Amino acid sequence: MNFPKIFILLILLNYCEIYSQEKVIEKYENGNLKFEGYAKNNVLDSIYREYYKNGNIKVEGFYKDCKYETNRTKIYHAGCGVGQKTDSLTLGTRHGKLKTYYENGKLKSVSNFHCGLRQGNFYVYYENGIIETQEFYFEDKLKSSQYYNELGIIQETENIEYNFKKTRNYKTTLHKEFYENGDLKIENRIIEEENDIETEYYKEYYQNGFLKIEKTLINNSKNEVYREYYENGNVKYEGKFKNDKPIEKHYFYKEDGRIDKIETWKNNKLIPLKEYKYNG
Repeated sequence: MNFPKIFILLILLNYCEIYSQEKVIEKYENGNLKFEGYAKNNVLDSIYREYYKNGNIKVEGFYKDCKYETNRTKIYHAGCGVGQKTDSLTLGTRHGKLKTYYENGKLKSVSNFHCGLRQGNFYVYYENGIIETQEFYFEDKLKSSQYYNELGIIQETENIEYNFKKTRNYKTTLHKEFYENGDLKIENRIIEEENDIETEYYKEYYQNGFLKIEKTLINNSKNEVYREYYENGNVKYEGKFKNDKPIEKHYFYKEDGRIDKIETWKNNKLIPLKEYKYNG
């Protein structure tokens, strides 16, 4: 059979590409395999595995010399490896699925990379096999995450949006935390702007579902209305703040909903308070 010259050339190029890689192996003192991989020009390339001293696998993944590029975007990102390396080798660009294991052989984590960037789903497992963390990345940016306790009950979630506009770039994080039984405990929305302004809208709940605290923070300082509640749903305290300093009127309530005290603030000074007295 007569092959076209260009076809023969491609075969030879692929052959040279495969065999230009050098297999690298390290062993423990007991003779068990510690590390194995392939290197090209002293840079890890292709399959990579690490092992525990007892012989169980510790890490397995893949390296590839590539760049993140689609017809929509191009991202140039320095490679970052996971795991050990030999003195004479450099970590390459992480690509594809990465798995890590506990020393007893059980799966510990699964990660996904594309040309060095985190892309897709990431999982971390407790040793009992239940998911501890689940994350999703797009173009190396965290988009969502869920955290679970060892019983598999969700404890915390986050959803993140990145907004890029001509006049304003900002990131919005929707965050939730849960009690051990899965009841909602905290929800907050955080807006981070490129001018280093961070605004947080925070709500915390009692386990019975009633609000406990609600507040607005700007760069961790209280602003606007701040409220605290009793467990029966009645307001315990409410007042306005500006840059963490009280302004205007602040109200304190008894658990049955009656006003207990009013404070008035002006120019960072407390004006003598007015107390409400009740008979009986």
